[in-house]
Amino acid sequence: MTYLVGYAPDRSGGDALALGRMLAASGDVDLTVCMVVPETWGYPSPANVEAEYKAFLDAYSAKALKKARAALGPDVPATFIARAARTAALGLSQVANDISAEFIVLGSARDGRTMRCSLGSVAAGVLALTDRPVVLAPRTFKQNAAQRLRRITCAYTDDGEGHRTLATAVDLSLRHGVPLRLVTFVVRDKQMYPTSAGYDVENIVSNAWRVQAVEAQQRALEDLPDGIEAFATIGDGPDWKRAIAATGWIEGEVLVAGSHHMGTVSGFVFGTAFTRLLRYATVPLVAVP
Repeated sequence: MTYLVGYAPDRSGGDALALGRMLAASGDVDLTVCMVVPETWGYPSPANVEAEYKAFLDAYSAKALKKARAALGPDVPATFIARAARTAALGLSQVANDISAEFIVLGSARDGRTMRCSLGSVAAGVLALTDRPVVLAPRTFKQNAAQRLRRITCAYTDDGEGHRTLATAVDLSLRHGVPLRLVTFVVRDKQMYPTSAGYDVENIVSNAWRVQAVEAQQRALEDLPDGIEAFATIGDGPDWKRAIAATGWIEGEVLVAGSHHMGTVSGFVFGTAFTRLLRYATVPLVAVP
């Protein structure tokens, strides 16, 4: 199986490369490291400007990919390519289709929070253009990357999106030979203006939701294929930040989550849970379309 790593010679590209190396350390994974460069016109000019610009881009991408090859090391099976396209997102989406990539690995926005995933223009564009799962590396992940993948966590809900997310998580767990954890979040967020029933009733509703979530998790665990090590937990907290932190995270973990609830003409709308996971989770995040 092939994972496509979107690379640029900057901090975000280094984070994506480190995540690709971690994923390739377990399982039969080949990496394709792709750097997208601007398209040139291809028309002759009196001063030969376009040819000189293309030669510059070719030299620049070759130098950057040589740096990426050195960073990965000789033990990681990888192919290194440059693709000319109108935008980086379009180029990566085209390459993903060409090589039938299972996943697209990208870095976070350069101005994002440390050890948090965030969407830059390239990642947002790729998510809108592709139907493949996108794996986001937290900002500065390169400095904290584990040697190998150790666990897959699935943000599970008992609905159509949750089932698609679980299928992706199961596939990753089996391919990489690591345990699978199901987590459902129970957020007891108190609104500034509660209903006339008051906070006590809202807490009763949250408790009932927790019971239903545990039952749904058990049904999902019973339906998993043989040979997979799996368990479930609940992330319970007064807000999203503490509910996510309450689940506990280990080095070498990857979180799989559904990225949207409603399609649009230009792509999709991010769901509330996914945006909260982007903000507070401290591990790489797989966005399942």
